[in-house]
Amino acid sequence: MSLSFRTLATMSLSTLIGLGVLTIRGTTVNRASAEQFQPIKEAAMPQGFPDYTPVGQIEVKQYPAYRKASAAGTAGFWTLFQHIRQNRVKMTAPVEMDFGDPTVETPQQRRMAFLYEAPDQGNTGTQGNVEVSDVPGATVVSIGCRGRRTSAAIAEARAELLTFLEENKDAYTAAGPMRVMGYNSPFVPQDQNFFEVQIPVETRKDG
Repeated sequence: MSLSFRTLATMSLSTLIGLGVLTIRGTTVNRASAEQFQPIKEAAMPQGFPDYTPVGQIEVKQYPAYRKASAAGTAGFWTLFQHIRQNRVKMTAPVEMDFGDPTVETPQQRRMAFLYEAPDQGNTGTQGNVEVSDVPGATVVSIGCRGRRTSAAIAEARAELLTFLEENKDAYTAAGPMRVMGYNSPFVPQDQNFFEVQIPVETRKDG
C-alpha cells in the first residue's frame, strides 16, 4: 500500500533523528530469519537503482548516475522537504546520509540527501541551503541491515565492510565516503526497518 506524500516525508525525518534501522549479521535476528526477510517498500527507488542487499550479506553492486538534493548536518529535513515540495519532486527511497571517511573510527553524519526520481529531473545548482548535484555512476560494497539504527550498529556495519575490503584488497579499494541508505519510516515496526551501509569502491588493476 502506498503512503501519502506527508507520510513519506516523515520517513526521512526518522532517518534524520536516528529512529531508523539496523541489525547486522544476525546480532538480533538469526541467520534463517535474515535470509527470509523482505524489506517493506514505502516509496519507489530512483530510476535504475539496484535491488536491496539481503540482510546480513555483503555484496558489490553498481549504481547508475542520479541527481540529489542535499543539506549539511543532521538537521536539514525540513529544508529538504520544502525544496522537493517547491520543485514538485516526489519522495523516493532510500534517503542518503553521508558519513565521510570510512576509516574514521566513529564516523559522524555530514550531509543528508533526498534523491530525485530521474537523473535529468529539475536543475542542478544551489537553492538556498540546498545543493542539487549529479552523482556519477559508481560501484559500492554494501551490507543489508535490519532493526533500529544506532551509532554502535553503524560502526559494526562499517567494520564488516572494512573487513571485506581487507580480505579482498587485491580486487577492491575504498573510493569515497561511507553512506547510509535508509528505506523505512516510523510507521514500520522497528524490527522490520531496513537500510544499507555502503562504501564506494574501485576495482584494482593488475600490474
